[in-house]
Amino acid sequence: MFSGRSNIIFIGVLEILFALKYSNDYGINKVDINKIDDNKIDNNGINKIDDNDIKIDEITNTALVKKPYFEKEYLKELSFLTSSIKKKQPLKKGLKSKKPSYEEISYDQNNPIPFKAKMECKSELWSWPSVRIFIGIWSITKNNVIRNLIRTLYLKQKKDLIDDNVDFKFILGKSNDMDLSQLISEYDTYGDIIILDVKENMNNGKAYYYRQWVGLNIKTTEYDYAAKTDDDSFIHFQNMALNLRPLPRDYLNYGHIVQYKNMSFARGLLQVLSINYAHVFTSIPFNKKEWNGPEDMQLGLWLDKHTNSTLNQFNEDCLMFHDPRVPINRPIWRHWASPYTIIIHWLKDINAWKSIV
Repeated sequence: MFSGRSNIIFIGVLEILFALKYSNDYGINKVDINKIDDNKIDNNGINKIDDNDIKIDEITNTALVKKPYFEKEYLKELSFLTSSIKKKQPLKKGLKSKKPSYEEISYDQNNPIPFKAKMECKSELWSWPSVRIFIGIWSITKNNVIRNLIRTLYLKQKKDLIDDNVDFKFILGKSNDMDLSQLISEYDTYGDIIILDVKENMNNGKAYYYRQWVGLNIKTTEYDYAAKTDDDSFIHFQNMALNLRPLPRDYLNYGHIVQYKNMSFARGLLQVLSINYAHVFTSIPFNKKEWNGPEDMQLGLWLDKHTNSTLNQFNEDCLMFHDPRVPINRPIWRHWASPYTIIIHWLKDINAWKSIV
């Protein structure tokens, strides 16, 4: 008969032997996404692995799981997040991936947005000093119906803010005379249209000219931050302001920060820069070579080149979402959204906005 002390020692030895035997199942486990067989897995009711413990590595085409599950178990659970990836296209090396068609997106967005009942991401934020934010919403001429809907939602949100201040304008490039006439009429009605001194584009300099416009037209005493988003994204003003309250007012780059090779950048769905950074754009001339490429990556490279010694980067990967109704192979896609959501991306038409309204 073993003594109490002997029992403890014996159990301890067994734990060590068990850990050695299954050491590959502890720590960070890698799963090849292409090995997941969606046709043989029942995804209903799977919710054992927390989504925050899963990270998809697009470079190596593997999923990293930070819990000691056996491969069979977390393959099943991970398949819920990746089921659409294999059906459309395996993850490619680098950052590029195939997007679903407009028809696929529209079909998925007929359903309401699923919200997770509770999600712990942040501690109490109301006690921090309030913030002032300017948002530039990138748009194109033909999206006037979407702009009208966004105005309605955002003006209501602005009215409901507690202490914080958020203002917004729609940012467009130059277009033909007929489009310009329409935009001038819209500006005369609402006063929230900015036409930049550059031809309308996404990845050939609009990012530079937007920040330059901010630097030339907004004083550093008016706002703490200047943000960029698109007209296919809904921003919850109060949630965004609360999450910015504890952060530095100067030299900030905030968003979903992606590490890629030897650089990092905030994804284009929402980029928040300190207002003093916008004024740096007024002192550095436009260089076409610096802005020829994906606008979010080019901004990251530009900031690294011109402001690296002062840059404060803060990553938000908890409360930024692609529309959970449209499964896509992106790191911040989840099959639900949170009540504390800062932004929901990929709302491409009026139908997609119905759940927001």
